[in-house]
Amino acid sequence: MRGGLVIIMLFSSLAGCAMSIQSITCEGRLAPLGLATQQPHFSWRLSADEPGQRQTAYQLQISAAEQELPQEKNLAYDSGKRPSDQSTFVPADAFAPASRQRYFWRVRVWDKNDIVSEWSEPAWFEMGLMQQSDWSAKWLSAPTLFDWRAVDGRRKKIAKDAPPELPEAAPIFRKEFSLDKKIASARVYVSGLGYYELLLNGKKVGDRLLDPAFTRYDKRVLYAVYDVTEQLKCGANALGLMLGRGWYDMSSRGVWGFDHAPWRADPTFILQLEATFKDGSVERIISDDSWSCAPGPITFTEIRQGEWVDARRDLPGWATPGFDDTDWFPVRTVRGPEGRLTAMTMPPAKVRQTFPPKSIKHEKRGVYVVDFGQNMAGFVRLRVQGKAGTTITLTYGEKLKDGLVDQSNIDGLVASAPFQTDKYTLKGDGVEMWQPRFVYHGFQYVEIHGFPGEPTADNLTAVAVNTSFAQTGEFSCSNELLNSIQHNTLWSYMNNFVGYPTDCPQREKNGWTGDAQLAAEAGLFNFDARTAYLKWMRDMADEQKPSGEIAAIIPTGGWGYYWGNGPAWDSAFLLIPWYVCLYTGDVRIIEENYEQMKRYVDFLTREKSKTGIVAWGLGDWCPEKTKTPAEITSTAYYFVDAGLIAKFARILEKPDDAQKYTELAKQIRTAFLKKFVDLQNGGVGNNSQTALSCALYQELVTGDEAAPVIDRLLQVIRKNDGRLDFGILGSKYAPNALSDFGHAGVAYAMINRRDYPGWGHWVELGATTLWENWDGGSSRSHIMFGDVSAWFYKNIGGIQPDPAQPGFKHFFIRPYFAADLQWAKAGHETMYGKIKSEWTRKEGVVLLNISIPVNTTATVVLGGETKLCDAALEKYVRARLSNGTTIFSVPSGKFCFQVKEDRP
Repeated sequence: MRGGLVIIMLFSSLAGCAMSIQSITCEGRLAPLGLATQQPHFSWRLSADEPGQRQTAYQLQISAAEQELPQEKNLAYDSGKRPSDQSTFVPADAFAPASRQRYFWRVRVWDKNDIVSEWSEPAWFEMGLMQQSDWSAKWLSAPTLFDWRAVDGRRKKIAKDAPPELPEAAPIFRKEFSLDKKIASARVYVSGLGYYELLLNGKKVGDRLLDPAFTRYDKRVLYAVYDVTEQLKCGANALGLMLGRGWYDMSSRGVWGFDHAPWRADPTFILQLEATFKDGSVERIISDDSWSCAPGPITFTEIRQGEWVDARRDLPGWATPGFDDTDWFPVRTVRGPEGRLTAMTMPPAKVRQTFPPKSIKHEKRGVYVVDFGQNMAGFVRLRVQGKAGTTITLTYGEKLKDGLVDQSNIDGLVASAPFQTDKYTLKGDGVEMWQPRFVYHGFQYVEIHGFPGEPTADNLTAVAVNTSFAQTGEFSCSNELLNSIQHNTLWSYMNNFVGYPTDCPQREKNGWTGDAQLAAEAGLFNFDARTAYLKWMRDMADEQKPSGEIAAIIPTGGWGYYWGNGPAWDSAFLLIPWYVCLYTGDVRIIEENYEQMKRYVDFLTREKSKTGIVAWGLGDWCPEKTKTPAEITSTAYYFVDAGLIAKFARILEKPDDAQKYTELAKQIRTAFLKKFVDLQNGGVGNNSQTALSCALYQELVTGDEAAPVIDRLLQVIRKNDGRLDFGILGSKYAPNALSDFGHAGVAYAMINRRDYPGWGHWVELGATTLWENWDGGSSRSHIMFGDVSAWFYKNIGGIQPDPAQPGFKHFFIRPYFAADLQWAKAGHETMYGKIKSEWTRKEGVVLLNISIPVNTTATVVLGGETKLCDAALEKYVRARLSNGTTIFSVPSGKFCFQVKEDRP
């Protein structure tokens, strides 16, 4: 008997681990440069041929020397074999990284049979400047007065017919230096406010745009890290930097008073280049008073108004060694912003896509109007040739009137002209290429004045810009209307995320919290937005008042408190951390903000609640026709917030808080039911679609109480001929509430129509994004109605996260097979791997194919007569019947289900 056991164990060992490691990431990123966290977290993805494989243990090793890692010598960290099925956001406890240090790491795992895998391929991560004392550089600005005209030496470098320099001119800075040793590696750490462009030896460093991301500069300032090893030379080198105003020194005060920020100051930058030589020595080139400064070719730049450039002012070679800067000005050393320098670990803004003109029309003499066919955030890139001094004016907008660009729906914000207008003055020496550096616009159409000759598609390119998220989701189906709505949602989300989530990319560019929380699930299904939301929650914590109150706009210069936004907006501070945890499994966003979130709920209890009811707030913004009282939605969010704090307290093992806020949630629910709900007849408040679905979706009515409310909601919808009648809050509540209570078909029918009002009506009107109002009278690139995309994933694709096991450790597949669909495909890249749910219909049978990542499990819920397509896989799957549905417990792997529909 004992010999038999030896034979079995030997055979198992020879067979090897059933799993292999496919990819490893640090902080969710491949080879991240410039980390700032004191305790990096590690993740890995596994693959296996056999269904049902899972991790039972792991070993993680870290070394500061790549060659020593395989030898297991001088390790900075070694977890040893650690029994655990955790393979995402794994902490390396007791590992203390050092600033600037590059580390190498690897991992191996044990499968369900306790057989160890091969080590993963090593990966690296590198720390940034983690302490303020790591900075020896100084903040620099241009001279206080930009009256350059008196400098004769400067005038000699400008064409004779150039107009005088303007006080608004964007400054350029340079520093020449020499290195006399062979370079092993080199890094630049830099922040330029509001925005900067960095050059080294005449070439732009990196491909970031509109950098750094907007923050509250008196609390937090972000810096970037670049690897410039290949651009740096042994010998003479030159650094060049151009500054734009961005949000730091924005002077275009809006008519609504958005921008009276306390941090306003002249544009400034800080830079530290650190070159490590092959002999191990290090040399630092820093921003200090040895730099020089001059006015650049940008004569005007304002984030909402536009950018004007006079190319005759360009100084060729100004960022290269040997350039004569004897007539340049000395720089000014300044105190700089009050905020703490922090590494920017969210993705930067970059070019996502470019578009040729769809059409170019000559509307009248000297005026051309270009349609790029897609409403986007970005700018136009020019390729032009003409006479020096010729000025081309580009005016951007979302719609036309009498053939010309019409800004009437978006231009009410800026008190002084122009608005969304760029100007380029030619230098006249051949073909010239130009695009704005420090502004972006929301547009589909561009009106062009002053173009030399007749523009063609070769002269004009639309450049779409947004935070460079990796796309993690895909949805499509046989209904092209739904595909168009999905397309429009993706573009609205991208257009409204350039460093932070905004309401619209043209009129305001403001970080409205209500818009962001409503779109967060759609964002997390479609994009890897985790680190961007982590950054924005820090912005929110930076803005929060000591009382606990939160602004409606984040970041804000103070105006964000003006409207009395209320819980439907403020709850972004609690809901987005929960959504990030739910969709990615990263709990640190909750840990980091827990005390501030709790302070907000306490603020509501202390300052805004009257016997459990909160009447303060904006409510269901932009309703179709029926307005829902704000006290219904505000009280519901107050209830949700109290419940979330209780949930977070349980996650963080704070039992006293969990009990306190659970009790608070019960009190709020009791008050809500007493004031608003007719339990016998299912009435809620004014019985609007929003009020009824709010009570259901926010779980203020549950169990047997819910039945009459859902019945009343169905009655109200039927009375409205199946049309929607809600605003931005109801657009999330109603479809989800209907689906949760078994009426996905009603929700589908409300979405799947082309008449007014609705998402489909916008498509009928030619929309390529989501609009602000159902009637289309205002902004045409808003994201606040965007939860419809998440509804597609959850219901048509059927992919639903499990709140009890966040990050898709366990999830549900529960698709709705809409009668008019022949097929649907949904996929989502989780931290464990890709979930797929694809189904096709043919002759009364639906075939559902799913992929479950290794180290996860799923529950598949299907109606009708259902069975596995491959009987050989039945041994891996457990099935049970419940209320006419079949519920399958499914391990990792690929499975096919055959569903025979009951319909004739």
